[in-house]
Amino acid sequence: MISEAEILKKLISFKTITGNKRETARAFGWIDFQLRGLPVFIKKYNSAGFGSLIITTQKTDKPIVWLASHLDVVSATEKDFKPTVKNNILYGRGAYDMKFALACYLKLLKELGGNLKKYNFGVMITSDEEVGGGNGVKFLLESGFSSKLAFLPDGGSNWQIEKGAKGVLHYSVESIGKSAHASRAWQGINAINQLIEFLLLLQKEFPKEPCKDKDHFHTTLNIGKIEGGKTPNQVPDFAKASIDIRFPLHLDKKIIHGFIKSSQAKFKGIKIKEDIFAGPLKVDLQNKYLKTFCEILKKERSEDVSFIFSHGTSDGRYFAQRKIPVILTRPKGGGLHSEGEWVDLQDLKIFYLVLKKFVEQTTSLHRYIAAR
Repeated sequence: MISEAEILKKLISFKTITGNKRETARAFGWIDFQLRGLPVFIKKYNSAGFGSLIITTQKTDKPIVWLASHLDVVSATEKDFKPTVKNNILYGRGAYDMKFALACYLKLLKELGGNLKKYNFGVMITSDEEVGGGNGVKFLLESGFSSKLAFLPDGGSNWQIEKGAKGVLHYSVESIGKSAHASRAWQGINAINQLIEFLLLLQKEFPKEPCKDKDHFHTTLNIGKIEGGKTPNQVPDFAKASIDIRFPLHLDKKIIHGFIKSSQAKFKGIKIKEDIFAGPLKVDLQNKYLKTFCEILKKERSEDVSFIFSHGTSDGRYFAQRKIPVILTRPKGGGLHSEGEWVDLQDLKIFYLVLKKFVEQTTSLHRYIAAR
C-alpha cells in the first residue's frame, strides 16, 4: 500500500496554483486514476472555470461525513513544486495547506477498498479556496450537497481544534479625481492623495498594532493593495485599493459597514464595493461527532485535546452557514504560503490513523443504523 507521504509528494508536484486550469485538470485526472476499480461514485463539477471533484461511497449527495480539501495553492517558485524530505519533514507548496489531507483521504479510500460500500462518507475536493471558495464549497452546498458533519483540516495548529474563527470582509475602494499637469496641481484633484486620506481616516476606527490584547481578539484592517496614476508629471484622476477586515463573533457586519460609510461621507470622490463577506465561525463543542474525534485523538496522542480561536478563515464558514458542524485541526506543520512550507511526516502518520478510526466509527452503516 502506497504511503500518505508518497501520495503527498505526487500531489505537491502538480502546480495547482489557483486558476491554473491545466494543472488542476491534470491533478484531478491523476486522482481519478487512483480511484479506478474502487466501489465509489464520482461526480465532476465546474463553476466559473473552477473544477470540483465529488467522491462518495454511497449513491447520495448527503453522506454522513464530508472529508473536504482544496487542491489549489498560492503562487510559488518551480522549486516549491519539487517536494523534499529532511529530518522526517516534508517540504513543498501545499504540504500543509492543504494537500496533506487529500493524500490521507486517497490512502483511506484505497485501504478500505472493497469494504467502502460498508461506509457512508464523501470526499469533496475543490480548487478555489485561496480566492474565497465561492465557486467551490459554496457552489456545491448551494447545489444541494449536505452532510451531518464536515471534516476540514484547514485550520487549527499542531492538533489544536478550532472552536471559532473571525469573519472576513473584503472591500474595493475607488477614488475618483480630476487630472491636470503636475506643474499645475491646483487645477486637478489628486485621486491618490484622496485615497490615502480616506484610508488613514478609516484606520482610526480600528485598533493600532501592536495592541495590548495578546490574543488580538478584535477587528483588524489590512490595506492589501493600492494602485493609481499613470505618469509622474500628471495629477492622477483615478486610484483604487483593496482592504481586508477580520472581525470576532461579538461584532456585527453592520457596525463595520457603518465605520466605512462614515469615513466615506467625508470624501466626494470615494466609492466602496463589498467583494467578499463571511460571518464568524462558532463550533459546538458538545457535538457528538466532535466528541468522538476528540476521544480518538486523545487516545492516539496520549495528550489532552486543546482548542483555539482562529484569526484566519476557511471554507468551513460555508458549511457553518448551512448549519453543518465542522472539525478543523491539523498535525504539526507550518510555513503556509511561504517557501518553507512543511509538514511533519511522523505526525502525518498519526493524523491518518486518527482519520481512519474516526471515519470507521462515525460512518459505518452497521453502527449508524444500530445507533438509530
